[in-house]
Amino acid sequence: MPSSTEDYTVLSNVVVTSQDVLNCCYSSWYPTFKDLTVSEAKIIRPLPAGFLNYLNEDDIRLPKVRPCERTPFSEVRPTSDNEYSDWSDDEDSSNAYQDPSEAFKDVHKTIISTISEFGGVVTPKLNWSAPQDATWMMVDNSTRCRSANDVYLLLKSSDYINHDLGYAFDIVTEESAQDEVKGLEFELVLKKWFDFNPAMEFRCFVKDRQLLAISQRDLNYYDFLEDLKDKIIDKIGACFDDSLLPKFESNSFTFDVYLDRDLRKVYLVDFNPFARTTSSYLFSWNELITGKFDAADPEIRLVTQHNSGRFACKEHSQNHVPKDVVDASMDSAAMVELAKEWERALRQKSDLADNSEEK
Repeated sequence: MPSSTEDYTVLSNVVVTSQDVLNCCYSSWYPTFKDLTVSEAKIIRPLPAGFLNYLNEDDIRLPKVRPCERTPFSEVRPTSDNEYSDWSDDEDSSNAYQDPSEAFKDVHKTIISTISEFGGVVTPKLNWSAPQDATWMMVDNSTRCRSANDVYLLLKSSDYINHDLGYAFDIVTEESAQDEVKGLEFELVLKKWFDFNPAMEFRCFVKDRQLLAISQRDLNYYDFLEDLKDKIIDKIGACFDDSLLPKFESNSFTFDVYLDRDLRKVYLVDFNPFARTTSSYLFSWNELITGKFDAADPEIRLVTQHNSGRFACKEHSQNHVPKDVVDASMDSAAMVELAKEWERALRQKSDLADNSEEK
């Protein structure tokens, strides 16, 4: 009979301080490392209470926009029965509907002007997280935003954004975490859109000021990467030693980089805490914490032709489900009600199709 120590694996603790979390906040590091980033960014800070309340609301109400600014969901609003209808359905009810952007006029104007300033396309994030889990709401399945309503739709549909708003310091292992939450200023970051080659994005893991490991971020197999492994390690290692280590204050952290196809330059994308809430991709957190790595020769892991099947699931796909469905799955009565609402929606769609055919 195996001993109890062989029956299970004890997960090792990760020490994370409030300052570690704050150091990874975009406005904390961007001014220092701006020249290393791949695109310009506008930081709107502090966000007013009206905007934060809007993000925390359960329903999705989008401001009324001009025809040239319309997005697939920009003309949709909830009715008194909590169903969704078009702005043009009922002029009286439309007049009674309050534009949510009235509560954050300055932020709304700044978002619109920044999109124009950055060539018409931006990608948003809050202090730490981008709404990568909400791309299923967008027509092109990306965080590419061409209007303020695109920004709002992504932010309000994202669990990652919700985490930033209420749970960013849950990973902190010291008692001062609540004090940091009370004094925290939230920010909206709008970055000029840049088309990344996903094969050249990497997450790097730093423990006790030493670069230990590098992981491919896009979990697809790219045959050309294997021949570039040594060059990738050298380029990222040089960037870490020369530019990041002297200026970034945390002892342990992760950072994301992007390399151009010719490996001429390493671009800094983001910082994240060295914590289990940060995706470890091709490594496990237990091995990152307890494993023996050679700091002089960081380990790089790529998706190979033989293990590509293990990563066939699309990243963030676990979040590609409406919150109503998740909530209903925990309550049988709610599930029944959701099924009825879905049936009504299908019936309404069928009636509309029949009417259009008759015309």
